[in-house]
Amino acid sequence: MKSPASTSSGDGYLTSARLHHVYGACWRAEGTRNSLQRIEVSGWLLRHTFSIKKLHANREDIIRMLLSLPAGFRTDVGEGGSVAAMIERGDGVIWSMDMSDVEKLVALGIASGLMTFCAPREKWHMLPGGLPYVRVEITMFGVSVN
Repeated sequence: MKSPASTSSGDGYLTSARLHHVYGACWRAEGTRNSLQRIEVSGWLLRHTFSIKKLHANREDIIRMLLSLPAGFRTDVGEGGSVAAMIERGDGVIWSMDMSDVEKLVALGIASGLMTFCAPREKWHMLPGGLPYVRVEITMFGVSVN
């Protein structure tokens, strides 16, 4: 498996099938009824609950999927972008036409501390389409520290 530093934007790693596998592995796994074992995050549409242990176990996959997005989403290259643009990988391939897949990727990114919203929720109505902008807090050399 490639390390995050050697993964190029748009390497094809991000697919709907891979996202569903990772999301399913992390989502409210059995044995996470204790609030210290889970994290709940808000995407732009829904709330998602994940097992902290499973997020940690799948962190490499989450990093690689996020690094597959267009480089402008990363803090070392750009300032982020609209969630609407996340349907396309950095190699120009549309990996999913289902915005619920994008919602799941955003939720995994936020829960892992690897993605943030660029503006507060109260300002989203002023953005094109009323959709939030996000940024990937990963550089090609590792996790960004702000």
